[in-house]
Amino acid sequence: MKKTLLIALFVLMTMVSVQAQEAQDCKELFFSEYVEGSGNNKALEIFNPTDDIIDLSFYWVVRYSNGGSDFSSGGATHLEGFLPSHQVFILVNGQTEDNEYSPACDPALQELAGNYPHMLDHEYPAPTYMNGNDAIGLLKSEDDSILTNPVAVDLFGQIGLGAKISDEYGWSNVEDTLVAYHYRVIEGEDTTWVETAGRVIDYIVQHTDTAGKAPFGPYWMAWTKDHTLIRKPSVTKGVKTNPEEFIVTQEWDTLPGGKDVWDNLGHHTCNCGSTGVQEPEGLSSRVFIYPNPVTYNTFEILAEVPIRQAEVTNLLGQKVFLSEPANDRKTRLQVLLPGNTPPGIYLVKVQLGDKNFIVKKILVK
Repeated sequence: MKKTLLIALFVLMTMVSVQAQEAQDCKELFFSEYVEGSGNNKALEIFNPTDDIIDLSFYWVVRYSNGGSDFSSGGATHLEGFLPSHQVFILVNGQTEDNEYSPACDPALQELAGNYPHMLDHEYPAPTYMNGNDAIGLLKSEDDSILTNPVAVDLFGQIGLGAKISDEYGWSNVEDTLVAYHYRVIEGEDTTWVETAGRVIDYIVQHTDTAGKAPFGPYWMAWTKDHTLIRKPSVTKGVKTNPEEFIVTQEWDTLPGGKDVWDNLGHHTCNCGSTGVQEPEGLSSRVFIYPNPVTYNTFEILAEVPIRQAEVTNLLGQKVFLSEPANDRKTRLQVLLPGNTPPGIYLVKVQLGDKNFIVKKILVK
């Protein structure tokens, strides 16, 4: 009897622990996008997965520079404003002019961030001066004016690695790999390709080859330098404790295209919902857009259920196209955008006959 009671008590405690852990999902802010572009083209996107409006004055973004165990040299930024439910906040590098030490952030990136709740980060040192080997923290304070007894609500990277990361290229998705490669040596008008090897150690891409001479750090091995990363849709909460090892691919996907790719900035989709829209689980697979990218300003919307109406807006929320409400049971809709529609990213809101709606993104060429 006593043994049975102990087993029952253990099962009950386990269930409570699991339920408490699940209760934390979709209950706190977390990083949803990481933009580490050329120069100072840097930005961090934060998603509000909750059903509430969040007061950002209790939150700070901090940078643990070059393997540091604190953010004294990396900078801290106090966030401002209020973030509505299922919306994103963008912290973008605020440098607007070149100086002898660093270039200005691309005005196009700052302008794009301006279409959403955002802040221009302060002057150096600041979190958005990261270069691929800096850990980033989203901290919550007890006080809305000073950083008091902060707790981590999300962490990107691994804090306190010191020399293991300070001179290296950034984090990878492999633990220990030796890579043979060639590097270019230019002497006058002659170019020679020399064979050497570099290594990834404990998910960290080394800056030089195994001899410590030639540059290593190939961009395709490091995910956190010269890349834009998107949080996986399955992630519904932040990393609250410093990981023993930072394996990028566990929670992040990289966008193709290399440096300076930020087309997705301002929008996030995860199992908690999407920016500006609540999607029933599995609904997005019921609607398709073809072709995408869109050419000649025309495309088709295909659905598994009848389509009630479709609306196309730009990233400023300005309406570009609105179909007439349909009373029939058609599951196919032809869309012809105005001839003066400029190329770019647009949002397609599809209202279905079952009163559900979803939002899809298209690229108009």
